Amino acid sequence: MKGLRGIVRFSIRALVSALLLIWLFSRIDARKVLHSFSLIPFEAWALAFFLYILSQVLSSIRWYVIVTTLGFRKSFFTILKYYFVGMYFNLFLPTAIGGDVLKVFFLARGKESKLKAGFSIFSDRIFGFWAMFVLGGTACLTHPGLLPWKWQFLVVSIFLSSILFAIFAPILRGILRVLSNGLFKKSTLFKAIFQKVEALLIFWKHPVVLFKALFLSIILQLCGMYGAYLLGKGLLIPLNFDFYLAVIPLISVLTIIPISVSGIGLREGGFALFFGIRNVPMEKAITLSLGVFAIQAISALVGGGFYILGAHKEVEEGENALKK
Repeated sequence: MKGLRGIVRFSIRALVSALLLIWLFSRIDARKVLHSFSLIPFEAWALAFFLYILSQVLSSIRWYVIVTTLGFRKSFFTILKYYFVGMYFNLFLPTAIGGDVLKVFFLARGKESKLKAGFSIFSDRIFGFWAMFVLGGTACLTHPGLLPWKWQFLVVSIFLSSILFAIFAPILRGILRVLSNGLFKKSTLFKAIFQKVEALLIFWKHPVVLFKALFLSIILQLCGMYGAYLLGKGLLIPLNFDFYLAVIPLISVLTIIPISVSGIGLREGGFALFFGIRNVPMEKAITLSLGVFAIQAISALVGGGFYILGAHKEVEEGENALKK
């Protein structure tokens, strides 16, 4: 029954993706999309691909920093392979985070470590989104009028909220600790809440680790966004890099809404919506979206190769042998 529900959910999401693409392509001339692809020079494709691969390597380094802080004993090479295998399944499983479930499975050893493994994925995602909105919020604040006020307000609000949380998180932790040892000492529910908050704020106990994760997040997001900008430049889209900094966080949020397969359809709609604000023809906006997805898909095939060859198992078995 559980397997049947999974198939039904996947089928519904695949249908949503298909309907979104059909609707979008019904509003454009598909021949213009094909022509737009021919405008992008090989150099732009190559550099965008290199930057995206670099961003994923940096992202795997960030995840390695996180998992070692949480107490997992894994080599960086193992984490790198797990990460790229996760990329592969993120592409083919429902939503843009389907492969994260497999990364938890690979990382966890027993039931007691599954929670920590899941938390490492959650933290990795949070650092990524934090960096995107820091870049987007900074672009909006330094370039007023970059987006319509409602979108600009949203990006800046998320950016400032994340900064305030980072500043006041240790204070919140201290307040909760006092309450858990005092007024709510006998409350099992409050203690459970405190333990979850305590786990969330573990990186504030390790400021060097926190700084490394945040720094890596900023650099890798810049790499990925600049790759999209290069493709847009190849399409002769007359928009500066700061616009990409502002809209890509919003588009990325759309892709993780669990109503499509790997964000397909939602991503293209997001590019059409936000680039349309600046009078970019829908054909070019969708071509850019498909180009970005193509770069991600080709990069994910690296992880597919690791998985098909069973490299993640080989590394795991090798580490187990060394421990014995």
